[in-house]
Amino acid sequence: MKFGIMASHQYPHGDDLGRHLNDLFGTVELAAELGYDSVWTINHFQSNLATPQPISMLASLIPRSGDMLLGTGILLLPMFHPVHVAEEFATLDHLSGGRVVLGVGAGYRDNEFAAFGIDPEARFRRFDESLRLIRALWSGEPVTHHGEFYPQTDATIGVRPLTPGGPPIWIGAGGKKAVRRAARLGDAWYAPGNSPSRRFLPEHLAVYNDALAEYGRDPASVQRPVGVELYCAPTTERAVDEALPHARREYSTYAEYPALRWQRDRFDELVRNTLLLGSPEFLIERISALRDLGFDHLIFRPGWLGMPTEQVRASLRLFATEVIPAFRTT
Repeated sequence: MKFGIMASHQYPHGDDLGRHLNDLFGTVELAAELGYDSVWTINHFQSNLATPQPISMLASLIPRSGDMLLGTGILLLPMFHPVHVAEEFATLDHLSGGRVVLGVGAGYRDNEFAAFGIDPEARFRRFDESLRLIRALWSGEPVTHHGEFYPQTDATIGVRPLTPGGPPIWIGAGGKKAVRRAARLGDAWYAPGNSPSRRFLPEHLAVYNDALAEYGRDPASVQRPVGVELYCAPTTERAVDEALPHARREYSTYAEYPALRWQRDRFDELVRNTLLLGSPEFLIERISALRDLGFDHLIFRPGWLGMPTEQVRASLRLFATEVIPAFRTT
């Protein structure tokens, strides 16, 4: 099983962004030294938190990430032109030596669609067309594309990717139709592990597996990433005491957006069913359950708004020494 971290580069407006980023870079360097497998950046526009953009962040993390996989978790694909994405990620593929993953999603915040003049009802059509065009451009062959949004005539990109066919594409999706889309268009479904319902993952995994079979893909051949919220301390009581106030603050910030209001209203359910705050023994038990569902790459946010950097790093160290080895035995 692999383990990765979200480079959670979201901060209160008015804070010293340079200090926050230096702390983050040091944390990513530590994660690389500790043997973590991947690091992921965040994408939002006109946010209620200061959020540096993910492609720039990925480029800055390449020399700081050892041999870790680097990806977007996630890029809001309808807000970008697919030619731009194809060129940028082909470039990142070279800069990283083939370590980059394009993680994408369709978006949910109304203010972001309004900022780009995009009809939210069209976001999935844009999403589908973008992915088809990106893959075609990554082939290196001239592309003529008669699309609804992004027509191209005899087009090629200036930099062909280092990885044949281009970097892997992981699709973040929560609804069942979107999960089927991930099976049809993506190399992996990047599953959201923060639903307040314990039924969410098993039910949506079944949808995904059925769709893979329908589209002629072997369910055993795909990677199985899942994103969670996690904090490790010597005891579960201490983990909850140290992490819960910061997690509550961050989720309250997300809940300012109408589509995520449930995260405030159902926060206690999130704590019981989703937030992995605990001792190494507690986390081994909970992660084993995810592994038994079939997930093979656990990606977690190592800290939340206002959490001191030394606590974030202490959690990463303890998790690396006491939890990861339980999932790395042969």
